[in-house]
Amino acid sequence: MLERIVLLVGFLFLFNSFALADNTSFFPKGELEKRILWVQDRFDFVHDPAFTDSFILQDVRLDPNCPRRFQEFSGDISGRFLEAISVEPRGEYYKIWADRIAHGIIKYQREDGRFGYPELIFTKDKVGREHMALLWGNGRLLVGLISYYQTKNEPAILDACKKMGDFFIKIFDECSQPEVIQRLVNQGANGFICFTQWSEGLELLARASGDMKYRETAKKMEPLLQPPQKQHSHGYITTLRGDMLIWETTHDTDILARNEKRFAQLVEEGWIQTNGGVAEYFDKTYPRDEGCSEADFLRWCLQLFKATGKETYLEYAERCLFNSLLPNQFETGDFGHHTFDGWGYISAPGPGRAWWCCTMHGLRAMHDLKQSVISCPESGKMQINFLLSGEYYTDNLAIKTHRIGGQNGSFDYQINWLTAPENEWTLIVRHPTWAETIDVVINDKPEMTSSNPGVIQIKRVWVEGDKVLLKVQPKIRILNAEQKEIPFDQLSNQQKVAVFIGPWLVGVNAMENPMFHGEPYSDNIILLPKTLQELRQKIYFGDEVRSPLQSGPRLTLPYRHSGFSELCHVTLTPISERSRNIEVTHSFWFIAKVE
Repeated sequence: MLERIVLLVGFLFLFNSFALADNTSFFPKGELEKRILWVQDRFDFVHDPAFTDSFILQDVRLDPNCPRRFQEFSGDISGRFLEAISVEPRGEYYKIWADRIAHGIIKYQREDGRFGYPELIFTKDKVGREHMALLWGNGRLLVGLISYYQTKNEPAILDACKKMGDFFIKIFDECSQPEVIQRLVNQGANGFICFTQWSEGLELLARASGDMKYRETAKKMEPLLQPPQKQHSHGYITTLRGDMLIWETTHDTDILARNEKRFAQLVEEGWIQTNGGVAEYFDKTYPRDEGCSEADFLRWCLQLFKATGKETYLEYAERCLFNSLLPNQFETGDFGHHTFDGWGYISAPGPGRAWWCCTMHGLRAMHDLKQSVISCPESGKMQINFLLSGEYYTDNLAIKTHRIGGQNGSFDYQINWLTAPENEWTLIVRHPTWAETIDVVINDKPEMTSSNPGVIQIKRVWVEGDKVLLKVQPKIRILNAEQKEIPFDQLSNQQKVAVFIGPWLVGVNAMENPMFHGEPYSDNIILLPKTLQELRQKIYFGDEVRSPLQSGPRLTLPYRHSGFSELCHVTLTPISERSRNIEVTHSFWFIAKVE
């Protein structure tokens, strides 16, 4: 621990938080920056438990004197941690830390290439839950080691990865037998997804080594993937993310088609929840989420959008981001597990701040998001996909974006040109389906109004100091208990509803409204104004840079508390804001009617 503190003191004041992050040219501000730093603060400053070297390496070291939870998933924590600090480093001291972890890991590699318990025999008659645990951890470790290798290009690291890949290829036939797959049905996090999730690491290893045998094995994973029902969603979607990595290299149309088919199946069978995420298991009675699964779903959506250009994948990614992944983050910076009832998030004893997996995987997803906020799809064009705050740089231009608060149900998004190319460029801004209209104002002069979802394109010779202001009017969408959108005029009779304002799902946070959930509350009735326009006028937005975790919509409405005669008031806030406080009830379903 002392060496970590010394390094922090020596380096933190020298390096900007993102100056050494990677080759990306988008530097987040506002909420995304805050949340990335939050995880890194968790790595650096929280000591109970602390991310010490010995703690991280225990799943490969297996010291009997230092037992740690989930150490049988050999390489799971050490691999994820190495991946996270390799792709999203905080400063130079993270590079030193990654060096120590990577070289500490490879010391414990077994003769046959595995990490973990050497006594496990991988034959079709013996493979079971404990074998899957080892394979899961080794698969995550392979990804972590390759992520580190991509930053340092050290032959010893690549050699260790190739030994892992060769070990997997050697046991592939025995482990993929039908009797093994059947034996592992309904085994949750120890199920056959521990095997198929190797698709990600094997494809990355093929790219790093140039040896196609690893890719050929990776291609076999998706066809072995069983239907989603009762499966561990993290492993299921990780397998598909790996499959999409193969597509990125090969552009095999069959691979893309099967991923789109798998995605459509999740939608059609109702596995995507109201908040845009997935449960820990594909089981509709299961009451808990998992940050890893939500991170995976976001990353998979981004991959599918990149491959197809279809807006629907961005819509799903955005809904998952604002209403599933971000509210999954705890006040400690961790990601993890939360419990639900029929009304939303509920407080549970022993909140699952999953330092063993989700904390690292949530950070990894935010790294992917950074790559997708703004892009240059082709020469002379720049596209804004998410209305998030940050700075974007290329060789010949730089812009700064900022989401600004607003009243009467709308907010502003400002784009400032810090430097501009000499020739004509097209600024492309996504008009999402959740926005009714977007007014475009350039240098304080109205330019146009967009009323149809799609993209807004502005082609001109930009100059330094140009300012583009987008005045965004979000839609108010109300869902019934069947998750079907209903017109506002259908609320004359009270019914159970969820309310979206733009991409944000809003609800009642017990930290801000402690009396709302006071007994009895299941029959509380929130009273809506008579028209949608009156409702819109009650909505206001915070400023993302000034208050990064309170920048979404909020509104205060009257309600009748079950068992009381006096009229009360409650404030609805985005469920992402639950990260600001300790784990409490945050309902996003409630009974409502027009007053």
